[in-house]
Amino acid sequence: EFRKKCKNESNKEYLKKITSEFCIGFSLHHENIIKTFDLIEDRDGKWYEILEHCRGGSLYEKINSGKLKDRNVLNCYFKQILLGVNYLHSVGVSHRDLKPENILLDSTQECIKIIDFGVSAVFRSVYDRKKHLIDGLCGSQPYISPEEFSNRSHYDGEKVDIWSCGVIYYFMLFTEIPWGEANSSDPYYQNFVLRGKEFFPTLDVFTPQSLEGLLRMLDSNPQTRISLNELLCTDWIQGIQSCGSSDEYDSHGPCPSGLDHRHIILEI
Repeated sequence: EFRKKCKNESNKEYLKKITSEFCIGFSLHHENIIKTFDLIEDRDGKWYEILEHCRGGSLYEKINSGKLKDRNVLNCYFKQILLGVNYLHSVGVSHRDLKPENILLDSTQECIKIIDFGVSAVFRSVYDRKKHLIDGLCGSQPYISPEEFSNRSHYDGEKVDIWSCGVIYYFMLFTEIPWGEANSSDPYYQNFVLRGKEFFPTLDVFTPQSLEGLLRMLDSNPQTRISLNELLCTDWIQGIQSCGSSDEYDSHGPCPSGLDHRHIILEI
């Protein structure tokens, strides 16, 4: 169920946000992206998005339960996250709210699915090869990049997602977030800026390649932060083997039955 309309939000604005999220999700087709099937309104005026069902829970729950001990599985999940984000960027979409809560596991707990495109932004349309800068501060505080705090008016949508992926990997390794937010007022973040790798609780969990990769993802300067294409070509990521894949299924997916809803047909 979508959130309810805010008091100061017009029906037009509310429906625009709902349909924008649906349009983005419905247009995406990748193994590591949740499938979006339909958008419906029930007789009470409540809106629902019909999504692929993932029985494995969220990555956040998996990490917090202490069940993500196997380093090979951890790295496989992370590589799948990168592949899913790389697909988003290839079609011109910046997620802008990447975090373990927005990553689900399928029933086999081998394939991850990125969800929630409520604050996603299109930085390149299908008719325009040029990449546009995006604006606005959004996402979840610990995963927001430093440039979003310092330069909200325009920033690179790809680079902010790479930063978020770096924070996710830190959380996967250490089961804690590194800071409250990546700005000058946060002492933990400032400690990281000053100390670099010495900020990490331990270096024993890293190979030299993975340590370098994470530090380059968490480069405070978006201009020198590693690109996703470059990261995927590193020996570190290339050396991560797959831990499984999801089953193939009908791309149309399930359709709810009954007469107490209406469908929104959108041309995408």
